Formats: sequence, structure tokens, C-alpha cells
Amino acid sequence: MRFQESAIILKKKIQGNFLYFTLKTKEIAKNSRPGQFINIRVTEDYVPFLRRPFSISDVEGDLIKLLIQIKGKGTRLLSEKQEGESLNIIGPLGNSFPLNVKNPLIVAGGIGIAPFPFLARQFSDITLLYGVKTKELLPDLSIFPENTKILLVSEDGSTGKKGTVVDLLIEYGIENKTIFACGPNPLFKALNKIFFACKNEVVAYYSLEAYMACGFGVCKGCSVDTSNGYRLVCKDGPVFFWNEVRL
Repeated sequence: MRFQESAIILKKKIQGNFLYFTLKTKEIAKNSRPGQFINIRVTEDYVPFLRRPFSISDVEGDLIKLLIQIKGKGTRLLSEKQEGESLNIIGPLGNSFPLNVKNPLIVAGGIGIAPFPFLARQFSDITLLYGVKTKELLPDLSIFPENTKILLVSEDGSTGKKGTVVDLLIEYGIENKTIFACGPNPLFKALNKIFFACKNEVVAYYSLEAYMACGFGVCKGCSVDTSNGYRLVCKDGPVFFWNEVRL
């Protein structure tokens, strides 16, 4: 874990109210693993006082890349930053996805897509099942490497098939797959219903979304109930085995 001032090398606004940031941060990039995140101080003022967590979307040399959706005050302030400015960041934080697995399959909803370009780059081929509410909320998927097969679904049918990403997963199948999932809690609850009903053993990992103010276990604000008692998403996660988390 390192505190660092990192220059904004590239800032790109893309469809769906998303921003794509590229930051130069040699040491953090060198030590980052798929699934980890950084915490950013979005302003020099005291409002908002707390840092904001963002998944490391990808790493290239001494650069890290972030996919950010503008939703609240913190991300709006971040969107006002310009190329050449610096951000005060802490990272890399949290644990990471296991990589020694077979038949990897990504299941993502909304901004839950953020940690997966970095993960996809670790495999020779991988499939992404991605769900959005409507095509207007679809980010630029060219951030994924060419080895990624992408299947889309939207709730209104405006892009890909009509339905949810869980519907798409049921159609695609989970047998003999290693599933990596990220998205809002309703996605995990829906996945749990499928996994618990499955007769065969399911191998799946959830990257939980939580408000992680400190990022390293001091504030205790991101506790989650698990089969091993309450644990911290920032320190013990954000990646957990699927049946470890009590949703």
C-alpha cells in the first residue's frame, strides 16, 4: 500500500456518463493485481471529507486505468479534474481474484464491469456476460482485450438480448465454469438462488461493492456478514467466495 500523487495522463468521457482515467503511478501499477482498488482524495477541501474507492480497471506498464461512473458529489468533483493535474491516491488495496482457474466466466452488472478488463487480460480467452438497464448506460467495451467474448443484455432490450444478466447466465450455463461477478447486491442475491439450487459444486467469486472510506480496515465502515463472522470489504475483500457472504 502506497500514498502517492499520480498525474492524470488521459481523461476520456464516454457514453453512459462514464469517465476513463489513465494515471501514471509506477509503484502502484507494478504491485497491482486484478480485483484490487485504489482510494482517491477527490478534492483538497473538506467536503467531501472522505476518499472514494475505485476498482483498478487495467494496468499497462507504469499506468493504471479507471472506469468511473459519475453518480454523486465525489465523482462529479473528480470529473472536473483535467489532464496534467495530479490525484492523491492510496493503493493497491484489498485482495484479488484467483488466477489459477479453468473456464473463467465474468458476470457483471452496471459499474460492476470496472474491475474486469484487468482480469480478462490474464487469460488466453474469457467470456463476459454484461447487463445494463438500457443502451444509454453502456460504457465503451473496447477497454476489454481482444481475447474477450462479450454477450450483452439490457432490461429494455435496447442492446443485446432483453432481460437481466442472470437470465443470460441461466441460458449460457454455469457447469464447469469459474465465475467472477461484480455488481449491486440484488445481482448477488439472484446468483445465490441459482448457485444454492445447483446440484453440482459451484466455483464463483464475488467482488463486493461497498463504501470504503479508509480502504485499509481502520474506519470499520464496510463490514459485511460472512460465514466467518463480520469481515471488512476493504481489507478482507473485496473478493469473497460466493457462499462465504451472507446477503
